[in-house]
Amino acid sequence: MKSILLFATTFLLAAHTLGQANYTPSVQRFIAYDQPILAFTHCTLADVVGLRAKPDQTIVVKNGLIAAIGPSASTAAPADATVIDCTGKSVLPGFVLLHEHMYYPAMSINPYYVQYKQLPVTFPKLYLACGATTIRTAGSVEPYSDLALKRDIDLGKIVGPNMDVTAPYLEGKGSFAPQMHELSGPDEAKEFVNFWADQGCTSFKAYNTLTRATLQAAIDAAHARGLKVTGHLCSITYREAAAMGIDQLEHGFLASTDFIPGKKEDQCIGVASPLAAADPDGAEVKDLIQFLISHKVILTSTLAVFDGMTSQDTAIRPEVLEAMAPDTREMFLQHYNRSRSPMMGQNMVKDMAMEKRFADAGGLLCVGTDPTGNGSVLAGYGSETAIELLVREGFTPIEAVRIATYNGAKALGLSDKIGSIEVGKTADLIVIDGDISQDIQNIRKVDWVFKHGIGFDSKKLFDNVKGQVGKF
Repeated sequence: MKSILLFATTFLLAAHTLGQANYTPSVQRFIAYDQPILAFTHCTLADVVGLRAKPDQTIVVKNGLIAAIGPSASTAAPADATVIDCTGKSVLPGFVLLHEHMYYPAMSINPYYVQYKQLPVTFPKLYLACGATTIRTAGSVEPYSDLALKRDIDLGKIVGPNMDVTAPYLEGKGSFAPQMHELSGPDEAKEFVNFWADQGCTSFKAYNTLTRATLQAAIDAAHARGLKVTGHLCSITYREAAAMGIDQLEHGFLASTDFIPGKKEDQCIGVASPLAAADPDGAEVKDLIQFLISHKVILTSTLAVFDGMTSQDTAIRPEVLEAMAPDTREMFLQHYNRSRSPMMGQNMVKDMAMEKRFADAGGLLCVGTDPTGNGSVLAGYGSETAIELLVREGFTPIEAVRIATYNGAKALGLSDKIGSIEVGKTADLIVIDGDISQDIQNIRKVDWVFKHGIGFDSKKLFDNVKGQVGKF
């Protein structure tokens, strides 16, 4: 048991060590920089700890670690360094995103019967292309596929980010998704957690129809293994889950059933507007926020997936449609994209206000993509949108980048390794064209993504999957 626990608690840290196996030719074709010593000169550095953009900086990387940082006028590039002139460019920490499924919705016309299709070829490339160097999957429908994907990425066989593989969903009776196992109760929940921890999963996610007793058993079993539990809840309120010791909650407040009049214990009653009775400025919301913070519960914002289901803005980025395989694009345009709701827009406005209040009150807010919903949110492209929407929520661009980097690293317990540009940390970096402090949409202009100091060509990664997403 001790050896299993040691493996589980060091599993993610191992992904951030250097000296992994040589990259295969299929990976090498995307690599632009693979030199031991690099110097990024004359860049605007996104200081997510100090919340400022520092102009004209030089960053020196040696053997995958950040070795030196300073003003370009006084920080010389080593004589044997490969120099990357970043004049007019910004360097950001690699994104640490926490709701990054490897599957895409494949819905039937019946909205109560939803299947998901695993996309282990295109999605890892898209995540890395946008700058996501570390992700948590936040729920798996093909866990062995996700675990193998992580293994092969770590070995250098395929392209992708570092992965925290979340186990299959902790779900109860009456699930809408036939790919999810329905737990019978607390005893099975404990067995389920231990089984998937033994397989190598490093996090767990509670879902819609669990009972409180079953969730409590799962949380206790996960914590006994040194692992964390997040949740997309319905039958259990945020307050109840926080009191049980849950570590994180997904979708901001849009999965909170705390404000539904007449909500009964252990019952998930689907409502179109879960926040209809919530007043973002009211005492009840403020009290819940303080309760979550006092219990050290982290929130994950996933605004992109909800924005795609509103009727406020139905425009789709052309590159998103170009990325889709022809049959996926046709199904999206003819069916999925028509499932939009004015009420979702109203819910989202309230959620954005509540997320901002949570962060302003001292809560740890992270961000994720969640490439599900009506299919408009793809890995990579949707990741950018999720971060951009934080600025609409009221954060500055540099604050939004902090949420997508440093906060995510803190949530995973990896902030001493990644999440910010500091001497001694892993060289997970994003080079973008433009000043990040001036326009958050500059995150769409990625030149290179450096993972462990190895620089990948973002455009080549995006181009490689064009017309393929939805196929595999």
